[in-house]
Amino acid sequence: MRVLGLIPARGGSKGVPGKNRLIIDGKPLIQYSIESAISSKLITKFVVSTDDSEIQKISEIAGAQVLSRNAQLASDTSNVIDTVLSVLAYFEAKAEFFDAVMLLQPTAPLRSASDIDASIQLLESSYSDGVISVIPVGDHHPARMYTLNNQSMEALHPELETTRRQDLPMRYIRNGCIYLVKTEILKKESTLMPTKKSAYVMEEKWAANIDTQQDVITLKHLMPIWKKEQQK
Repeated sequence: MRVLGLIPARGGSKGVPGKNRLIIDGKPLIQYSIESAISSKLITKFVVSTDDSEIQKISEIAGAQVLSRNAQLASDTSNVIDTVLSVLAYFEAKAEFFDAVMLLQPTAPLRSASDIDASIQLLESSYSDGVISVIPVGDHHPARMYTLNNQSMEALHPELETTRRQDLPMRYIRNGCIYLVKTEILKKESTLMPTKKSAYVMEEKWAANIDTQQDVITLKHLMPIWKKEQQK
């Protein structure tokens, strides 16, 4: 299977300005995703797509091929799927074709090359059209969630509201680390969440996806611990 790895990295961000360039435990955030892609044995080729000259420089120094993204695809309202399809079209115009695309968000960097390769192997061995990385929801279970009508609480799952945590059914949430989708389905469904998909389950303790300043604090704490874990 020929797999294109794509690291999308806009320069702008409202929640955490310049987040893809943030220094986390001694490295720019985006460098972690580049290094995992370089270390993968099963990614055929990977590129960084960015509209930012500083991110481009960081990425090239780290060993990545960089494709410039136009402003229309790099706004706060742009959809990443449009960038994915644009990058695919770029390579197909050069007669380079891929069976699947793996999106590696730099804002969710706690993934290893072995996670990448295991996801590709899962796609190859399954009847799914995609593989999405997930983690157990843990204490954030839907049984503990409510809608509010003024100050009145309405349980999403009233039948589970008083169930012990240990007895709740397992539920999972996307962690943002890996989106792997077959190319033909990307084009047909125009989504990174295909109808037929398999889950690649990762450890809840490494959940870190930067959208807020609080997420940055969490990642700065987790990153050195995660690095030591990877060396074992």
